[in-house]
Amino acid sequence: MEREIELVLSGPDVPGIQTGDTAATMRRLIDEAEAEVLLVGYALHNVRDLFERLAKRLAAAPAFRVVLCFDVGRPRNDTSLDSEIVRRFAHDFRKRHWPWQALPQLFYDPRALDLDAKKRATLHAKCIVTDRSRALITSANFTEAAQRRNIEAGVLVCDPAIAERLVGYFEALMANGLLVPCGLSRCYAWLRAGDTKRP
Repeated sequence: MEREIELVLSGPDVPGIQTGDTAATMRRLIDEAEAEVLLVGYALHNVRDLFERLAKRLAAAPAFRVVLCFDVGRPRNDTSLDSEIVRRFAHDFRKRHWPWQALPQLFYDPRALDLDAKKRATLHAKCIVTDRSRALITSANFTEAAQRRNIEAGVLVCDPAIAERLVGYFEALMANGLLVPCGLSRCYAWLRAGDTKRP
């Protein structure tokens, strides 16, 4: 595959400057993926239509791999156990963002939950990598505002070497316990059992 870089700008139209559509680029990447999607983001709100595309791909082809990495932060003045905050996040994710049976792998950075605010870190990257060959690296969060209204800038890179390096970095974080799984399968079992109080 020949290297190709495309600027992905979205926001209000201005004379003489070509803009694109970040949401359309994300949808196209997902629809054209053949084997694997890595999706990394910070904020998550009201993008169920995007996730539904991924869920349908998973349901149709169980070997299709979907890996999501999102920030799971400690709310201000919340002194709950880390496990409780992650539990609430997983429950909210299953109810509001991913209600389908076919589940992705979902990871988070546990450092975001440190009780000491000075030691916390944030998973702030935003990117989609498909089939280890194409990567969209963007300022856009996975939120309705970012998808439809905000001024966002990114690049779509069609270069297997760069895409593989990006996937490799996140896989190395997982392998070394720096990104850890969120436990969606357990949450799904609780929801199916009708226990919405304690998933």
